[in-house]
Amino acid sequence: MTRHRARLWTAVAAIAFLVAGCGDDHPAAPDAPPPAAASPAVAEFTALVNAHRAALGLAPLAWDPAIAAVAQAHSADMVARGFFSHTNPDGESPFDRLAAAGISYSAAGENIAYGYPTAESVLAAWLASDGHRANIEHAGYTHHGVGLAGTHWTHVFVHGQSGARPVPGHRP
Repeated sequence: MTRHRARLWTAVAAIAFLVAGCGDDHPAAPDAPPPAAASPAVAEFTALVNAHRAALGLAPLAWDPAIAAVAQAHSADMVARGFFSHTNPDGESPFDRLAAAGISYSAAGENIAYGYPTAESVLAAWLASDGHRANIEHAGYTHHGVGLAGTHWTHVFVHGQSGARPVPGHRP
């Protein structure tokens, strides 16, 4: 196993389909870039992911600041508490974290990685992993957020997002 693949969690993907009473499906809006407060690496990663999706004929993922906050908190938590897992030491899954943030959806997924210093390197690693690639290329995902703390990356995807707060560029 290569050094990079060893550092990429291969238990992968956490694709789950959860019904959360979200009503009608919502098409992805044109990509709204991450806010200026996001790191340059996160902004670059978001652009690279949507360029990859566009090359496959897929709609871009719309940036959602609440989803990004969930992703950022998970990356920071992994660093602060010294773990690397989709499930934190308190037993909370990505789906628990989304629910605690008041984000409803019909499907969600999460990719995590550590040790990748650039947007290009983490995207290349995720695209080399079938489960992670499946999340990135999932046509049903419409919204996303990315967290980065040190070299701990978290990419959260949702479909049918219908939280109480408005999503930039989102049209029902």
